[in-house]
Amino acid sequence: MTGTAERMAGAWLWKAAVPLALPVLAALTLLIPLAVLAAAATPTASASSACSSAGTGATVAGIELDAVQMGQAQTIVTVGAVRGLDSYAATVALATAWQESRLRMLANDGSSPDLTPEQAAETATSLTHPHDGLGSDHDSVNTFQQRWIAGWGTVAQLMDPVYAADAFYSRLVDVPDWEAIPLTRAAQAVQVSAYGDAYARGETLARQLTAMLWPAAQGAAADPAGAVASVCPALPVPAGGWARPTTGQLTSGFGLRWGSQHAGVDFAGPRDTPVYAAAAGTVITAACTSTYCDRDGSLHLEGYGNLVELDHGAGVTTRYAHLSGYTVAPGRQVPAGALLGFQGATGNSTGVHLHFEVRVHGAPVDPVPWLADRGVDLPATATAG
Repeated sequence: MTGTAERMAGAWLWKAAVPLALPVLAALTLLIPLAVLAAAATPTASASSACSSAGTGATVAGIELDAVQMGQAQTIVTVGAVRGLDSYAATVALATAWQESRLRMLANDGSSPDLTPEQAAETATSLTHPHDGLGSDHDSVNTFQQRWIAGWGTVAQLMDPVYAADAFYSRLVDVPDWEAIPLTRAAQAVQVSAYGDAYARGETLARQLTAMLWPAAQGAAADPAGAVASVCPALPVPAGGWARPTTGQLTSGFGLRWGSQHAGVDFAGPRDTPVYAAAAGTVITAACTSTYCDRDGSLHLEGYGNLVELDHGAGVTTRYAHLSGYTVAPGRQVPAGALLGFQGATGNSTGVHLHFEVRVHGAPVDPVPWLADRGVDLPATATAG
């Protein structure tokens, strides 16, 4: 894997290797706002959980893809952009992955009769890694159905979506004239499949997917250590308005908690639930504020984890903490309802949630009445402590 691709794996691309339980919204196109967001903007616009770091579902070339498939597709396209390849490489890779796995990270239970007991046991270790489905073709695993016995890498490496895509591109660029030959020949030269002509079936889908995902991939390639790709639509919030920052149950309120001040409120939702700007402002912080943020934190870890902080003017700031990833950078102007990141458990945290603060001249205030005065109802169902 290239050094840049490795940094991508450590920085954000792994977030597109979609967890097993993501909100799925099929039959929607990324070019059309989600139905729940398409209604006329009101002063009490609410957040949606129908999108995640994987993106929304989409209908591409007449085929319905869910958020898991779209997330795998974005990973494949972005790895190509990070390597400095052109969009045709991504198209070849997507067509291949569509034919091999329908854009899903497949584990393998090792049940193929062609494997020895030792090979079967090693292949079955793929089940211990995050996966979207199950296959049983020889020792093949992942979106490209790469084989560890054939030297593509270890099972653990192949179950990393970033490594899998990078391994495909590494072999593709060694194919003579790969940029000029037909897609099916390029894909077959890499895969050496018994059904080489089958890759043509996904060519139209792959071309349209590439066109859809390439801009975000180019942005990630330009800033590999920065924010995750912003693939979710924003909330419709009228100018000057405020909005609920995320979905989920209000689980902990403002005030004393465990003998110390809890400076905000907590919303608990599924991992990678979108987090939105509560009001228009300028990003003053978008960074990891703990020792590490590439995995979940704990109560023994100091800091907010991945934190986004916005300056709304007149001494008012808001903080969005414990994010699994963020989509903005310091200095950026964002409107109310802009996607900022996704719920996570980084930093001083014991579970997936959003910690949300409102501060006035640096002093924390209770977000519930603050937002209520601005037309946003956060039902006070949680108390501090």
